[in-house]
Amino acid sequence: MNTFCSKDCPDLCALKAQITNGKLKTEGKKESWQSTGFVCAKFKLFAEREIGNSVRSYRMNCAQKEEFTSETDALNAAADMLQQYRDKKILYVKGSGSLAYNMGYWDVLMSGFENCYKVTGGVCDNTGGDAHEADFGTELNPPVENIQSADTIILFGKNAAVISQHLYSHLKDLKKLDKKIIYIDPVRTKTAAIADRYIRINPGCDGLLAYALLCSLGYEKSENAQRYLELSGINNDDFQYLFSSISGKTAFIEGFGIQRQTNGMNAVRLINRLAVKTGNTDRLYYGHGSKRFWESLPAKFNNFVHINEAAEKLASGEFDLFINVAANPAMTYPDAKNWVKGINSTPTIVVDTCHTRTSENCDLFLKVGGMFAQKDFMASYFFEHFHVRESLTDELSDMDAAKYIADRLNIPLEFAPPKAKTLAKRAYKDEPIEPVIPETSDRFQLFSASHHLYLNSQHTPEIADRLKTVMINPKDAEKLGVKNGDELTVENEYGYFKADAAITDDVPEKLILCWKNIPMKEGFINDMIPPRLTDSGNGMVYYTVFADVRKS
Repeated sequence: MNTFCSKDCPDLCALKAQITNGKLKTEGKKESWQSTGFVCAKFKLFAEREIGNSVRSYRMNCAQKEEFTSETDALNAAADMLQQYRDKKILYVKGSGSLAYNMGYWDVLMSGFENCYKVTGGVCDNTGGDAHEADFGTELNPPVENIQSADTIILFGKNAAVISQHLYSHLKDLKKLDKKIIYIDPVRTKTAAIADRYIRINPGCDGLLAYALLCSLGYEKSENAQRYLELSGINNDDFQYLFSSISGKTAFIEGFGIQRQTNGMNAVRLINRLAVKTGNTDRLYYGHGSKRFWESLPAKFNNFVHINEAAEKLASGEFDLFINVAANPAMTYPDAKNWVKGINSTPTIVVDTCHTRTSENCDLFLKVGGMFAQKDFMASYFFEHFHVRESLTDELSDMDAAKYIADRLNIPLEFAPPKAKTLAKRAYKDEPIEPVIPETSDRFQLFSASHHLYLNSQHTPEIADRLKTVMINPKDAEKLGVKNGDELTVENEYGYFKADAAITDDVPEKLILCWKNIPMKEGFINDMIPPRLTDSGNGMVYYTVFADVRKS
């Protein structure tokens, strides 16, 4: 059967899948721009547990998990609990457990509750998306084939080897055609291996570098251009290499990391401006929403709470019921401690395929089938294609569950074909943009990064156990008297965690790096991240976070 992976990778893997003797067999399908199709390493590791795994729906009973004997019993219990709180104040979160379109039927169901508050804003691509809307009036990438026309390809914070493995494979093919690849990032990642030059930049300074290049190319005038370049940490040789490389046809590829600083929108807009002014608008790429081609489902909420306030409001007892669908905010969102506190003190329903930190202390866990249980469709974040699938298994799907509960509660919910959205072409709004200097500190800056073995918080205990590390520069380790494997305590005013030191010059001085959404030896990374908004007012800050580090 032709299908696709709807997890949180920007590429959208197309594949053929079948189940033989209870085992999933898959093979990748070739896209028009690929030399060969393949299924990425991440997919291979988590896909099988999406089918008929041993997780069961349960109700918490005096801290004991009381399993339901059937799906119908679990669905009725969820419907009864929602009915009990129908006139109360409900907080609703839907995450990216599946990025496909039909997950939106949960929105339709929950919008049927008059006092339901939907969480707005996001933790993924919102800041960069806002930047593209401000500059071009649309979130739309050009065809991927346009990259082939470039002489130089510049990756700004895009660790394609890990988070966009199909793009990385495509870049390897383009490199064989003598395309020059430049990779700019504070951290030397796996993607540096493919680059003709890796250029280390200070965190949050991509926009300053873009502005310095604009000034040197004569598109902007500023007395501060040299200062911006110095703040970026780029040496003169690297700057001249960049300057000479973007005079012709250049592809600009922006990663999600650059928009996770307090000045993230400003940085993306300045890179956008550099692409436009150098005549490369049609070779500028950013990851955009997976449902951008279709009109939203008819879910009309009366109430909203912004994402930077949601955890604190939940923890303070402002809501009577919390509904969490396919999200793991207790692990993956900023202010994770307050999410945990709120879940522990508020009646909570979690709908998911697998257990998570969020489901540990919920009152009712409704287990649904994975992505293979659901008929659906979805667009790639990065590429301009989309795919459709039929259900491969007969497990309870998200659509089935939402429909059953809606019918029980007499809430209108009918499945209907999607309506195509008319997308405007890019039209650049040419207006002056002044660079915003990022925040700095004498403390360590805390980064988290994706790993090639797992997607977001979807990892196995075996994977997590060997990744409970803090990467630290050799000079910093020497100053702290730390050796490889020593336990470190990382703390700030919001929280702490403990993990083992991994000494490497892949990270610069005064920056520490951990694998994201991994439970540490003690504590959790996102417990230390406050609920701050970026300069777009719509996305969350993950990387402008400072902490103290000491040997435990």
